[in-house]
Amino acid sequence: MESKPVNSIKIAASTTKDPRNTQTPTFSVMTPVYNGEAFIHRCYGVLREQTFTDWEWVVVDDGSTDRTAEIVRSIDDDRIRLISYPENQGRGYARTEALKACRGDWVVLWDADDIYFPDRLERIEAAREQDYDYYCSYAVVVDNTLRIKGVRGFLPASGILPRFFVHSTLACPVELAREIGYDIFREQGGPGEDFRIVMTLGGHYNGFYDNDASAVYQEDREVNLQKSIDTNKAQKRALRMLYHEGILPQRPWGLFALMVRRSIKITILHLMRIAPGLYLRTVKLRAYGDTAPGFQLSQQRREFIDWVHRTDFSESIKQPQACPLVFPTMPLRKAN
Repeated sequence: MESKPVNSIKIAASTTKDPRNTQTPTFSVMTPVYNGEAFIHRCYGVLREQTFTDWEWVVVDDGSTDRTAEIVRSIDDDRIRLISYPENQGRGYARTEALKACRGDWVVLWDADDIYFPDRLERIEAAREQDYDYYCSYAVVVDNTLRIKGVRGFLPASGILPRFFVHSTLACPVELAREIGYDIFREQGGPGEDFRIVMTLGGHYNGFYDNDASAVYQEDREVNLQKSIDTNKAQKRALRMLYHEGILPQRPWGLFALMVRRSIKITILHLMRIAPGLYLRTVKLRAYGDTAPGFQLSQQRREFIDWVHRTDFSESIKQPQACPLVFPTMPLRKAN
């Protein structure tokens, strides 16, 4: 699809119906989680701060062995729907099951260990009202202590790959997400289940690429070389599968070049086992994708990250304390 000519959208003040009295909220906020006890309080606490309130929270506890499900059940908010499984099935399976349960018009990805700014749902609603097929945005990258490391943007289209966005910033119609699905590795297991929806949307639908950050992506708390190798192998499998399904452009030399690049990357990662310190330095210097020239994270968003870092959400849920920061109405601008 061709991009819309509109480069900015005015975000209207939220005048939404009470979601506690409806079976069809605007948004189904979807959180698959496995052993998320350390993050689930914060996840809900940040969601509760959203300026747009017409949502339900669909939590899929994927066989957690900790107190994740217990904590979710203890939260007094009838917008929450918990689905719990006795055994871990993998995040792709959990997302598929969550999609079946969603009652909203759009599904909003909301990972348990990430953080989202209070105006995120309002920004998505502004794009939704303009009939875009999906929404995505920049994501601030932070470390274990929520120290800002960079901003992950959009990777430009290259070869047979469409424009790439951070999956955890995605929102799209529930029916579209169900049609595309997450079960690419349901039988094989492993990472890469998000490739199908990112590649399909990026290559075949008209999305709104927000010129600001709506999410805070917390990188793996543990730098793991083997995990990086496994992830790249899974992504290589996923790309080959999506090519043969016709989701990626049918250019054999394009697929060949893509597979060669992935194989070289995997080989380099194997060689880094000899000098793991080099891998750590590489991770620190990694590129996070294209952002607008001169993009700077607003002071307001920096202060929100700091507020999240200072807040004990386990206590805040017992005695709610609203975030003291105000997120005013502002234009929603489309990234080039």
